[in-house]
Amino acid sequence: MTVEEGTIEGIGERYQAHLRQVEERRNRLNQELKTSLTGISKIVLEIGCGHGHWLTDFAAAHEDRFCMGIDLIGNRIERAKRKVGRAGLKNALFLKAEATELLEQLPRGVGIQSVFVLFPDPWPKKRHWKNRIMNPDFLDRLSDRCVKGAKLHFRTDHTEYFEWASKVAASAEKWKRASDASWPFERETVFQSKADSFQSLILEKQ
Repeated sequence: MTVEEGTIEGIGERYQAHLRQVEERRNRLNQELKTSLTGISKIVLEIGCGHGHWLTDFAAAHEDRFCMGIDLIGNRIERAKRKVGRAGLKNALFLKAEATELLEQLPRGVGIQSVFVLFPDPWPKKRHWKNRIMNPDFLDRLSDRCVKGAKLHFRTDHTEYFEWASKVAASAEKWKRASDASWPFERETVFQSKADSFQSLILEKQ
């Protein structure tokens, strides 16, 4: 075997290992959702929940709603779970998950009634804009899992990202800007406390 062949084989093995990890993660998420959402038909979803400060307080103030927070960083999720445990809440769940995978694995029959995206990574460099969560493809996928009239609440302290999100929203067929809607719950997040100013956008599923 040549050095080049060995390199190619090594890349192939790493890719296969990556695919196995992705499949295991999706299967684990699928099982967690099925177990946790038994008997639940609607959820409030926070994408990028951090340590769970905001959603824990929201759940405490809205005991009639089932709230789910997701984040990619495991340590944040563990801290969020401890907050829910200390508060004794039965209507809040935190999971380590990527947003698009969650939408794919969310059990059919469970609809999203409200979505909160608070101070997400703005990915300021143009070559990274494709990573922004407020993009046309994601809004389309999200709409498919939302109930009619569901609202998407977006807040950022990055002016350029807000302008980007506003343009994306204006061209979205399944969402309309809810100009008259008010922000439903105020609880300062860590990022909000550090921001000199911020802007909010509320969209409604058509």
